[in-house]
Amino acid sequence: MSTRDDETQLVAFRLGSQEYALPIENVVQVTRIVAITPTPEPSDYVKGVINLRGKVVPVIDTRRRLGMRVRPYDLDTQLLIARHDGHVIALLVDAVSEVLSLPTGSIEPSSELGSKMKGVSAVGKLADRLLLIPDIANMVPSDYREQLEQVTGAGVQADTTDIADTESVPAGSRVSKQGEWLF
Repeated sequence: MSTRDDETQLVAFRLGSQEYALPIENVVQVTRIVAITPTPEPSDYVKGVINLRGKVVPVIDTRRRLGMRVRPYDLDTQLLIARHDGHVIALLVDAVSEVLSLPTGSIEPSSELGSKMKGVSAVGKLADRLLLIPDIANMVPSDYREQLEQVTGAGVQADTTDIADTESVPAGSRVSKQGEWLF
């Protein structure tokens, strides 16, 4: 996770009433929902692929992947474009809200909490808020990742040099419904 002077930067988003967050180094950009092209033999939670500036990116139904009740998409649904281990994915989320800085000591691995939480690797504590941090490595299973690479070729690789760098996004930044970073 991106740390500065014992702080970790996270991009916060909502699924229903629950707040989640991803480390900022995993976030490429936030955008409004666009047309999703179905893929052959989709899994329950891989909705298809999108064209992101000439790159083919798989779209994950984050609610379904985390075992939550699915809801229909609307014009307020956002795509949080994330990268991990050489791959780029688009996560369907209800809303992306802000960039937060948390003291590194306020983030606890879910394994230390005594209960197994589906798809959650850690929990961040900020004042009276709890932020669930999904396990980005398990958002797309390896067997489906191999299928996607066959269908999409190199487009799934994390070549994001033409997409804005989020490392310099200041804490407290907000994201508009249009999917633009607001400073």
